[in-house]
Order: sequence, then structure tokens, then C-alpha cells
Amino acid sequence: MKKMLAIIAATAMLGTLVSCGKDTAGTTAESSAAETTTAETSAESSEESSEEESSVSDPLPRDVGPVDANAITFEDDDLHTAHQMGGGGDETDVEMGIVDLDGDKKLKIHAVRDDASKDYGVVKIVFNLPEMLGLENVGNIGHITVDFTCIANEMWKNDDGSESLVVGNFLGALAGNIASEKGTDEEGNLIQNTWSNHYEFAYQDWEHSEGSWRCETDIPAKGIPANGYAANDEGTTLVIMRWGQKNDVDIYIDNITFYDKDGNSMPVLASGTVEDGEGSSDAAAEDAAAEESSESSADASESAAE
Repeated sequence: MKKMLAIIAATAMLGTLVSCGKDTAGTTAESSAAETTTAETSAESSEESSEEESSVSDPLPRDVGPVDANAITFEDDDLHTAHQMGGGGDETDVEMGIVDLDGDKKLKIHAVRDDASKDYGVVKIVFNLPEMLGLENVGNIGHITVDFTCIANEMWKNDDGSESLVVGNFLGALAGNIASEKGTDEEGNLIQNTWSNHYEFAYQDWEHSEGSWRCETDIPAKGIPANGYAANDEGTTLVIMRWGQKNDVDIYIDNITFYDKDGNSMPVLASGTVEDGEGSSDAAAEDAAAEESSESSADASESAAE
């Protein structure tokens, strides 16, 4: 009897041990699976986070289309008459110059802001068309294209308090003085305006710190004859404007191309860089000084001879 009870007790203990062993194994497996799932989720989250960060910082390609042989590429370090309008009012001051952007020269425009609590003012860059194309060719302009690259230097701050390094809005216009005086026909109807907003552009990029676009417009604007460039008018210009901007974004201008009314690209005359202009002035001054010195020496020699 005692032997039988001992066997029964041993059997019960063995069953208990086996049962405990199964529970431990199951718990260990579940724990291991949970850890694996957590690790995979963490890895996926890390990858997603990395992708989101890169989408904000990785620039898009700057190639926005083929470049015409007559395009102003600024590879010659020629400003081609570009200058700030300087009319005051809502216009902001700019720092301007030709720079090498990863092997491609462009005209860089950096807006200057005196009060950091305010938005940047309007950028206005002027090109004198008679000097660029020849006075006799201005009235034949039928189409203009301009390539832009914008690079953000400052975070864009959203209304909800969040911020990101993106271009944000890039809004502005291709415009210009199209004649020195208004023109009317015999009946008093307007046939020539003095100013035209050729095309108001509205680009945006809320994912990248850099964006590139090709902007183009027909001349005359909206097919209105009075908005075309007057022939042989020395006051005609192309004006590139950017409206006010919340954050610090540099503008790079490139590949300005003019087409005639038949669709053919128009060759541009070289106008010389600012540096070349200063050099020419200095050279002229040196020549004048040398000539004056020579004349003074000659006068002195004549006086001595007398």
C-alpha cells in the first residue's frame, strides 16, 4: 500500500514538473516573438523617419529642359546689364553676382532684410533690352524663357508652430518697360502701353530645400498688342520680380532666352562684366593721366629750352 502511494506521488510530481516546463517554454517563445516584432517595428520606424528626413533635404534635379545656343548662361561672367531697380517702396535691397553652383554658373540674387521680424520685400532685377539684343531687334521679341533655382537658407515657419527647411512659396512675375510713352491711334484707342506684367508665376515646394523651374511667357502678354515691346525704344527692359518671402531663400537665374515672333532664338550681345567695366574705366583714367603727364613734361622741356 505504501509502495503504491509512493508511486502515485512520484507520478504526480513528474506531471507537475512537465507542466511547468511547458509553461516556461511557451512564455519564452512569446517573449522572444514580442522582442522580434518590437525590433522589426523599430527598424521600420527608423527607416520611415530616415526617408522623411531625406525627402526634406535632398535637392531635386536642376535640369528643367534643353538649353538654347543663344541662351544667356552666365558662363562668360557677363552680367548682361542686370541691376537692382532701386525704386524704393516695397522693394528690398539685394546682393547680386555670378556664382559657380556645382559647376554651373548662375546669377545669384540674395535678398537683404534689415528687420528679422518682417518678411523679405519684393526683389526687382532689371535687364536693359537694347543693350542685350540691339535697339533694332527689341520690337521683334515674341517669347521669353527664364530658368530659376531657389535654395532655402532658413526654416519656413508654419502657422501651427512647426518648421522645416523648404523653399515654400516662390511667387513673382516676368515684366518690363515696353515703351517710353503710351501710344494711341487716330481715334484715341490705346495701342501701346508703357509697362506690362508679362506673366505672374506661382511655384512652390514644401518637401525640399531646393527647387528649379523654367518660366516662360509669350510677348505680347495675353495676346494684347498694346503689351508688346515698342520698336527702337531705348527704354525697354525685362524685369524679374519675386514677391515678398517669409524665409531666406536665394534665387539663381539662368538660361535667359529671347525668341522672335517667328519662334527663332535671338542672339545676345556681350555687354561686359562689372569688373570689366571698372577695369576699362581705370584704364581710361590711367591713359588720361599718362597723357597729361606727357604734356606736362613736354611743357617743362620747352620752358627749360627757353
